[in-house]
Amino acid sequence: MVDYIFRYPDFRALLDEQLHRIGDLERIISKVAVGRVSPREMVQLKNALQAIQPLKIACLEAENETIRQIGEQMNLCESLRDRIEHEIQPDPPLVVNRGNVIAEGFCPELDELRNISRGGRDFLIDIQQREAEATGISSLKIGYNNVFGYYLEVRNTYKDKVPEEWVRKQTLAQAERYITQELKEYEERILGADEKIQSLEERLFNELIAATQEFIPQIQINANVVARLDCLLSFAKTAEENRYVRPVIEDSDALDIRQGRHPVIETQLPPGEHYVPNDILLDTERQQIIIITGPNMAGKSALLRQTALIVLLAQVGCFVPAESARVGLVDKIFTRVGASDNIAQGESTFMVEMTEASNILNNVSPRSLVLFDELGRGTSTYDGISIAWAIVEYLHEQPKARARTLFATHYHELNEMEKNFKRIKNFNVSVKEVDGKIIFMRRLERGGSEHSFGIHVADIAGMPKSIVKRANTVLKQLEADNAQVGGTVGKPSVKHLDESREGMQLSFFQLDDPVLSQIRDEILGLDINNLTPMEALNKLNDIKKIVGG
Repeated sequence: MVDYIFRYPDFRALLDEQLHRIGDLERIISKVAVGRVSPREMVQLKNALQAIQPLKIACLEAENETIRQIGEQMNLCESLRDRIEHEIQPDPPLVVNRGNVIAEGFCPELDELRNISRGGRDFLIDIQQREAEATGISSLKIGYNNVFGYYLEVRNTYKDKVPEEWVRKQTLAQAERYITQELKEYEERILGADEKIQSLEERLFNELIAATQEFIPQIQINANVVARLDCLLSFAKTAEENRYVRPVIEDSDALDIRQGRHPVIETQLPPGEHYVPNDILLDTERQQIIIITGPNMAGKSALLRQTALIVLLAQVGCFVPAESARVGLVDKIFTRVGASDNIAQGESTFMVEMTEASNILNNVSPRSLVLFDELGRGTSTYDGISIAWAIVEYLHEQPKARARTLFATHYHELNEMEKNFKRIKNFNVSVKEVDGKIIFMRRLERGGSEHSFGIHVADIAGMPKSIVKRANTVLKQLEADNAQVGGTVGKPSVKHLDESREGMQLSFFQLDDPVLSQIRDEILGLDINNLTPMEALNKLNDIKKIVGG
């Protein structure tokens, strides 16, 4: 279906246009079910039903059988749509008690009440003009107060022209006020009109809600199929915008991704920087387990995640970020990535790591995809290597657990497994070292790596230069001790480390750093015995400026 939407831009444009008109149909119908829908939401429901009509026609005319089936499931609910359009104002208020919800011409009684409420002033003017002409009282006025309501006011000079049927209600210094039967009847009508309008509108709107509730099953089906179309449209638009390709899904054990990319990271790169794609090939016969080594920050974790995302996208029906992808069906994707702890329940980082790993091993199948990232780093080196080795061996040797696996690690000793297990292959994420600086190539290459460049990463992170320099010294001592015990993981001599530390302290003034040399010259040139406290403070301030303080 995504392929059809992708290949037919006119159909895709129609979906995009009409889906924007529908809105959150499921939310609206859920509010209808409990009788708490607003007039505006009823109008939106009508707009959604109107937008479904061209969608249904387009789907029924599609050349894809599945999309035609979606079109057949859509219910236009024409009677409900027409009723909402006929009964509700096009732009009603948010709540019913604000008035002006029911459309003009639907209810004659409501229209009459509205005419009374809105046209009251004109009606009073007509009465005033008619009575003035009938009585000859040219200064006749109609007024209103809270005591008498509407009244006719006559100046004293015209008192003799007042008809007998008028009832006097109040005498003023210059005039008298009267009421008539016609005024009292109109007053009752106009003062009660607003209350009657509100009550009548609420009743009519509630009747419409009750009628809408009968269409809930049909509208829920519409909401489901529209959501499905919306998802498929998003897949197609994303595939077009980000150069995704259609994967091949097959009933095999192969996972062959060519030039795969991470769908999230590639969209967040700085302008001008391009994501470095990589190939992944896994099966259960020749290359079941890939052990990935390489420096920190080289991209091992991103490679694991992009593989899982490509498999997931492919199996939900989306195109994938790659040049090509052949995905053998995967029943479960297992991941053990990141580090966390659960202090509240007394679980350390390593305990959480082992719990997740055991869950994977107890539920894995030959159809699964397993991703391990730095397993065993929460404990000692020997324990971590032993556990990692045993897990990889289990996945390789157990027929029921022969899952396609990516295992990223800094335990370079695991590279030795390739020699003893035929379906384990070593790969590394390459780097290039230029003038003592590390350049991350982000490229997955055949063969293992022997270096992690952790100290270089610490330097990039802003670690103080003295610590970086000391770490390099300790590293060289550790490597020397390791070489003396035949290349195995050895423990450095504490005496050697202490000696190197002592040598560093004693040689402080013998370093070649020009800043340290300048500080040394400043200190050696001081006559401490004749230095006043103020001169000492000034000299200390000068030295502070030298080191950039």
